[in-house]
Amino acid sequence: MGRVNIITGEMDAGKTAELIRLYHGLPVGTADGFASIKAFSEQGAFEGYDLKRLATGVSFPFIRLNKPGEAPLQKESFVFDRFTFLREPIEAAEQDIQDILSDPLIRTVLLDEIGPIELQGNGFCKALKVLLESDKDLYLCINRKTLDLVVKKFEIGAYHLIEVENQTFPSH
Repeated sequence: MGRVNIITGEMDAGKTAELIRLYHGLPVGTADGFASIKAFSEQGAFEGYDLKRLATGVSFPFIRLNKPGEAPLQKESFVFDRFTFLREPIEAAEQDIQDILSDPLIRTVLLDEIGPIELQGNGFCKALKVLLESDKDLYLCINRKTLDLVVKKFEIGAYHLIEVENQTFPSH
């Protein structure tokens, strides 16, 4: 197992921004992974999250707010709390993670938003298990509320904790 680094903090504390900052600090071509980026409507209303592959910059819809009376966005989706999670991007990301793992140049894998969904066996649960068995170094974003549960469920013995507290980052 490579080194596991966990970025933790409360909701909206800046975990994703820290993950992206750390990614950009790594040597080009040696890291890849995924970040969950807030998505907004043209009017500026929060709609959910897009999944962004860090090495390519390609983003696609990932999680959307449930809207009363609307049909599911895709038949292959599941609901948790107030969000609908689209399975298609999760499956595509899992395939990409397999490709990342087989690339000898990639030494570090970054994965955002590990939490209640993975604790239920959904989301990136399978990918996380494979990543933890690999020799790649990992950076994982985990909300402080679920940190202990995730560490226990996925048997993460040793890890380096990076705590983020209400950081504000300049917008680009």
